[in-house]
Amino acid sequence: MTLKDFINANGVQFTYNRVDKDFLPVMEKLIETKTGEQLRNYILSYGYLGYKYIEFYGVNNIQEEKSDMIVNTVFLHSTYEATKGLIAFEDWGDGDYYLVDENDMMYRFLIDDESLEAKNIKLEDYILERFMSV
Repeated sequence: MTLKDFINANGVQFTYNRVDKDFLPVMEKLIETKTGEQLRNYILSYGYLGYKYIEFYGVNNIQEEKSDMIVNTVFLHSTYEATKGLIAFEDWGDGDYYLVDENDMMYRFLIDDESLEAKNIKLEDYILERFMSV
């Protein structure tokens, strides 16, 4: 099953207030990080995704630079050197974050010990795994 199939079959939430492709360079400048193809597609196609108790960060055309993906990425970069070059994608709570790099690879960052762990999974596969786990 593909991510798109899962979204269509399961009533996954997304926003209709999506940014257009012209906003992506603005976003990249704000977060000082390039976005990968899968992340760009996620932002342009869905804005954000939410399913049951899982909600991923996103970007929308109402909040634009105040969108949670941008705000949380800037916060992490300004506070934790290890997160620079990565984009905040999900907050698991208690300082446990999942981030994505410019090649759409996922990382886990723990604030307590400032550890960064490569998860060896691409963004779309990560999203699908998370949704299928609930």
